[in-house]
Amino acid sequence: MYKIAISDLDGTLLGPDHKVSAQTKESIDRWLQDDRKFVIATGRHYIEAKKIQEELGDPIYLITSNGARVHNKAGDIILKQNLPTDIATAICEQDFDPTVQINLFTDHQWYANFSLQELVGMTIDSAFYCQAVDLKKIDKSNTIKIFFWGERDKLDVIYKQLKQQFAGRVNLTFSLDKCLEVMEATTNKGAAVDAVLKTMNLNTQQCIAFGDGMNDVEMLRSAGKAILMANAQKDLLKVLPDAEVTVSSKDHGVAVKLDALLNCSE
Repeated sequence: MYKIAISDLDGTLLGPDHKVSAQTKESIDRWLQDDRKFVIATGRHYIEAKKIQEELGDPIYLITSNGARVHNKAGDIILKQNLPTDIATAICEQDFDPTVQINLFTDHQWYANFSLQELVGMTIDSAFYCQAVDLKKIDKSNTIKIFFWGERDKLDVIYKQLKQQFAGRVNLTFSLDKCLEVMEATTNKGAAVDAVLKTMNLNTQQCIAFGDGMNDVEMLRSAGKAILMANAQKDLLKVLPDAEVTVSSKDHGVAVKLDALLNCSE
């Protein structure tokens, strides 16, 4: 029996409106009431994931910034990994395509070279917003991650450049076709899941995980059962061809699968 379910947010747990549906909330509540665990694992910042946790109404573990931070139920950090300062500095001092937005997370701030309305509309917590600054001038000693937002062909150029420049020192992944994320080399959702399972004294075979993007690969591989969304990135479907596929996030795919598992155990 699966004792823990771990889910990505955007494109997975959240609908196109970037909210958790009433159906999904009800299914998660049923899951928790059946003495099982539920964990959020997202590329989003802790502040935004915390907002979703509050909406669900139950204290749960939160894996955020693609695994760079893991908070327990009490909100204490149990895993922390930063992007090395020299790498963050080198990235922010380079000149990339001017139409590409460069974003940088610290524990309390979200900075970018310019504000972009497209991302503003995706914000979950209005108190956590993008601050347009000169990235060359800010303190980068507590950089959680950097991510680029732009057209895929332009991001592909940046991906190749950074992969060559920082070979073996960074983890580069596309959480969305328009979003290229840069973390410390060993930072990923899979490593964070392993840390959570160890804390809870659970094993991978007791874990089911849901995802839709390439930043979910390690997490999905770490789980006893991987579930992809019908709206998952094509690259993810190719990488995990044998994974089960549930319906889309728009159709409450996580809830559908959780309900099916709960109904089977009754």
